[in-house]
Amino acid sequence: MPIITLTTDFGTKDHFVGAVKGSIYGELDEVRVVDISHDITPFSVTETAYILKNTYRNFPSGTIHIVGVDSEISIENKPIAIKMDEQFFICCDNGILSMITNEINPDKIVEITLPKPEDIKLSILGIFIKVACHIARGGTLDVIGKQISEIKKIQEIQPLVNAEKNQIVGSIIYIDNFGNVISNISKSIFQNVGKGREFEIIARNYKFTRIYEKYNDIVDYNTPVEKRQDDGKKLAIFNCANYLEISIYRSNLKTVGGASNLLGLDYRDNITVRFI
Repeated sequence: MPIITLTTDFGTKDHFVGAVKGSIYGELDEVRVVDISHDITPFSVTETAYILKNTYRNFPSGTIHIVGVDSEISIENKPIAIKMDEQFFICCDNGILSMITNEINPDKIVEITLPKPEDIKLSILGIFIKVACHIARGGTLDVIGKQISEIKKIQEIQPLVNAEKNQIVGSIIYIDNFGNVISNISKSIFQNVGKGREFEIIARNYKFTRIYEKYNDIVDYNTPVEKRQDDGKKLAIFNCANYLEISIYRSNLKTVGGASNLLGLDYRDNITVRFI
């Protein structure tokens, strides 16, 4: 049974998600539909790229991913379908997939031309669903459009390394449910540039000289529980996706707060690593 995933900025208040699922089942009833997220910040292709990259590998080969973020079709935002890493991705060519294609070369990229974009008002309800169900039935990409060689890139996904190779300037690309702020500085870039040197991480007025392996590494377990004061401490860590993250230990945005509001860090703010 084929799997079709949905990643959108539709939220769950309106009818859109239900309409999408109903349309999929109307086209193909023997399919499993999985929600990745519908709470993407509206039109945030960078946030979508981060979530999609760190989700899709958990799905089996042949999975079809519909991405409905910034999905209104225009001359500059054309619908595409990509076969890559043994899975399929259907979205608009707005840079959403560039975080994946920076590391993995697509097997095939197709600009979708059937049906005509101008005939369908809501792209994800029309074009994306028809293409996804066509693939799920065993159809190929060749019959739904024309092959192209490149897709748009999001420049902010890649941090900047200076000529002296002693500094990385990154930016915050995602804030998670705990208020942790995730940068675009990957562990591999950090290690390749740093080469084991000492460093300092600068985020606004805060400096970090250590990167923890786990959140609770900040806890001194030799201290009696009643005397510990670790909750609320700030720390830097490479998260499970291997991106540099600034966190507050045991944070909660609804109560004590998180790194985003307690440290005043927001989307696109710079995070700088200086090697000594």
